[in-house]
Amino acid sequence: MANDWDAAVYPHGDFEPLASNLWWLKSAQKGMPLPRNMIVYRLASGDLVLHSVVCLDAPRMAALEKLGTPKVMIVPNEGHRSDAPRYKARYPELEVLGPSGARAKIEEVIKLDATCEEALPGLGIVCHVPDGAKPPSHELVYEVDVDGGKALIVNDLLGNGPKLTGFKGSLFNLLGSGGVLGVPRIVGFAFVADKQKVRAFLEKLAERPWKAITVSHGDPVTADVSGRLRDAASRL
Repeated sequence: MANDWDAAVYPHGDFEPLASNLWWLKSAQKGMPLPRNMIVYRLASGDLVLHSVVCLDAPRMAALEKLGTPKVMIVPNEGHRSDAPRYKARYPELEVLGPSGARAKIEEVIKLDATCEEALPGLGIVCHVPDGAKPPSHELVYEVDVDGGKALIVNDLLGNGPKLTGFKGSLFNLLGSGGVLGVPRIVGFAFVADKQKVRAFLEKLAERPWKAITVSHGDPVTADVSGRLRDAASRL
């Protein structure tokens, strides 16, 4: 398992705090210019919820374990499942969760212990189903408690850049969110059934104050979150 793990490690940064119980880490991907993010949320119990896991080098894995005990792993959709079996092998007691709409695809590589909709509310995490996504919705938006308020953990429904260079980078820029928080064009093509409903979903989220939003591709948003959500909705 160690050799398989090491082969899946790509250049990555450190865990960066967004709150006392929420962190993000950016990693390169094999054959793709677009970085991906791993999100770590610590429950009141001290246990960790891992979202969109990324294989890390030994110092960063040690840093992860210093944050708490890995307890729950969310496989956010079928496109973010590749490293999940490695984490399950490393942490056999890890509870594996995924959205009900993506269960069949996720279970091509790893079996779920339960769906997010079934298990996460009991941990105090709210699952928002994006209205207007092609049924069944292949991913969810997660609402978590952080210092002084709430944060949103989003997977592919929203991206936040970055602007990339080179031929592949230019292609991803065309398919992405234009370097700002928004619904990436490729997501709109593949997973949005009704743009008006998705726009209304984002506008409804924007009615509430948020401390932060994380996305799986691009930097988190920590300032004027509601305004950025309204802007993302307006450009859909």
